[in-house]
Amino acid sequence: MRRHLVVEVMGKHSGWLALQAGTAVMADAILIPEISYDVAFVAERLRSNTAVQGALVIVAEGASPIEMRDGDRRHWSREREPGLQPSLCPDADPQYGEGQRIIDRSGAAAATVARALERLTSHKTESLVLGPMALGGAPTAADRQLGLSYGAAALRALAEGKSGVMVAFDPPHLRFVPLAKAVNQYRTVPPTSDYLRVARALGICLGARGRS
Repeated sequence: MRRHLVVEVMGKHSGWLALQAGTAVMADAILIPEISYDVAFVAERLRSNTAVQGALVIVAEGASPIEMRDGDRRHWSREREPGLQPSLCPDADPQYGEGQRIIDRSGAAAATVARALERLTSHKTESLVLGPMALGGAPTAADRQLGLSYGAAALRALAEGKSGVMVAFDPPHLRFVPLAKAVNQYRTVPPTSDYLRVARALGICLGARGRS
């Protein structure tokens, strides 16, 4: 269709899903929270790689532009996408509109990137939000095997008197991780990740000069 397509996937704090999915489909660019992107650089790469055909950009919902300061991060969604929805949380911040409101972030990252790329490349650009839909579909043989392994490991933990732990797959082993550790930190993509090296080797743009 000779159009650019920006696809948003889950990943507010971590870009693993975007990075692995984008590499698997050989996307032209992958934007993740760990690497702030320069949209002008992304547009430059798309112009050089797609003179006639369209491009595919995978963006994690938490990806942000390089010029944004860390302190602005929690307000960025409201500035770029004004859609708000009523809050069910008693601690919601009333500054987000009349009464208590929360930010409806769905699709905001993809829409922002798509608008900027269309302006900078003069190429028709559309956005698509996969979000939780990416979790759907029939389980594969590997999914079933992993689920059975988790269940068996959980029973083994109970039999051994372990409490307050979760089962984690740390190839090739199943390990028990304390829940406090699991919920109090994000497993982000490190700068030395082999997945980043693979993406660069395939010519995929990661959004920033010197890091793509």
